[in-house]
Amino acid sequence: MRVCSGRSRRHFAPLIPAILLLMLLTGCATSPPVRDAVDQRQPGCTQLFVDSDQIIDQAGRRDQGVSRIPGFPYLRSNRFLASFRNEASGTAQLEQWTRHLAALDRIARQLEINNLPDPAVRRTAQSRLEELDHCREQLRQALLRDPDSLSQLRSATVVADDYVMGWRVFGLYPLTAPLVSLGIQRWHDRTQAGYARPLSELPVSGNLTRWSTRRPDTVESTSPHWDLDALGIPVLSEDTARRLFMRHAPVWEVDVASDDDRIGTVKWLDGGTVDTRTATEYRLISYTRFENRVLLQLNYLVWFPARPSSDIYGGHLDGLLWRVTLGPDGTPWLYDSIHQCGCYYMAFPTARLQLRPTRQPFTEPPLVPQAAPLGSPVLRIAPVTHYIERLYPPGTGQNTLTMQSQPYDRLRSLPADSGNHRLFSDHGLVTGSARPERFILWPMGIRSPGAMRQVGRHAIAFVGRRHFDDPFLIPSLFELKSKQTHGEQQMDSDKPH
Repeated sequence: MRVCSGRSRRHFAPLIPAILLLMLLTGCATSPPVRDAVDQRQPGCTQLFVDSDQIIDQAGRRDQGVSRIPGFPYLRSNRFLASFRNEASGTAQLEQWTRHLAALDRIARQLEINNLPDPAVRRTAQSRLEELDHCREQLRQALLRDPDSLSQLRSATVVADDYVMGWRVFGLYPLTAPLVSLGIQRWHDRTQAGYARPLSELPVSGNLTRWSTRRPDTVESTSPHWDLDALGIPVLSEDTARRLFMRHAPVWEVDVASDDDRIGTVKWLDGGTVDTRTATEYRLISYTRFENRVLLQLNYLVWFPARPSSDIYGGHLDGLLWRVTLGPDGTPWLYDSIHQCGCYYMAFPTARLQLRPTRQPFTEPPLVPQAAPLGSPVLRIAPVTHYIERLYPPGTGQNTLTMQSQPYDRLRSLPADSGNHRLFSDHGLVTGSARPERFILWPMGIRSPGAMRQVGRHAIAFVGRRHFDDPFLIPSLFELKSKQTHGEQQMDSDKPH
């Protein structure tokens, strides 16, 4: 689309009438009205974002975790915020919604610019960040005053799913999906059988080693409280977020049979690698929607150097994502988990939730191997595969190694001698982490099955379509229990398994 720059009007002021006529005839007047409204007060704002995008794209440093919005280069979205596109109404809600969209662009753009490979280009781009922030706010304010542009924004705020439907067509999905379903069911059956065994009978191949960022002596007896914004989204101060992450942090108990089973820190050494000399837990806040409420989610992520098996699922790098969904009162409603590839989705409901009785048609069922125990659990993790084998209360007297914590955004811009690098490349995939299974499972429509990928790009079902960050994933699978059933189960939830 052609951009009608405010600078050209200044340079050719005597020709304005002719230029306006030409614009009308050539279609330039169909550009989003917000651009003209802003250029009158802040010339060149739209062009500033166009130039910034060109620099980022030419360098191949586009962040893949959030989605750009066509026609609105100063805003970005994710699946959660996109779910409000037809619901946000009134001054307060639209103000809040567009603020969230603008914040996603501000954070992503700063990371993209920090990752630019040419030092001179990077320094120049960084020097324009303050101007970009000012322009973004000017564009956003003008947008709020223009109903037509707001309508265009609602239509454009769509996050594409991470399934390639053409692959399903060419891969004869209706014929191949049932075969994959059989394999998934066999894995579910093996997992359920493992969970049926007493904890003491789980095999140990190496040394059981615990890591955690949680310090029981510093955890408060009551959960911190938070306010809600105009959309009902929890508003957390930095201190409140820190206290919540500390309160609900899991204990990672890994059967360490080799160095590939040690939790480490992601670093950039001509590619992503994991340094096991220091264990790091990466943290991220997300949200879900449940019965007209927005629920807070705490995400904890760890990385291993590899899955060292010789089968089709092994390869460079491996990792787990553990998510805690909190109810409005700050108590956990659901724990769920995936590997960093989006594979092996598992859910562990607390006494507040139960699986919906009806199964979604033509979609693999979720794996729910046990109910969650009371309190932040120990996650028993197998060697090699790094499967979660059990959840149980932590107890006392067992040695736990310390971990450092870092924000998840650290992975979007890793420091290195050659300058910062993003761990995640095209489509949010981690280069070098591809698995041989991709040659078999590609008809399911998922890019490079088994490869590590960025939050926001996790397709979690081979059969059917599901995304880990879908704001309606949890209510599609679970429902609230009645108060009587909840009370009865809470009495049994802490029994050993």
